Amino acid sequence: MNPTEREQLRLSLLRFLAENPTRWGFNLALLTQMARAEGRTGLEPQQVEAELLYLEDKGLITRCEKILSPELRAWRITAAGRDFLAEHQSG
Repeated sequence: MNPTEREQLRLSLLRFLAENPTRWGFNLALLTQMARAEGRTGLEPQQVEAELLYLEDKGLITRCEKILSPELRAWRITAAGRDFLAEHQSG
């Protein structure tokens, strides 16, 4: 994945998470499927996970706390992520 494709994937992941109004977040499998539906057919879950970890390190997303099955990680967007996305979608 080149830098432009990586940036577009990161913005897509933020957009997907922003569309989820719940506190439960989306898991890796679903986020990978959503990204593939945008035409990234060869995208692997490991690539999506790497970008999720990057966005998490930046404070733009956070992992959801799960009491049941915590090994099935899920993420949600943070306020900083919503602000970042709004700034980058305004044109």
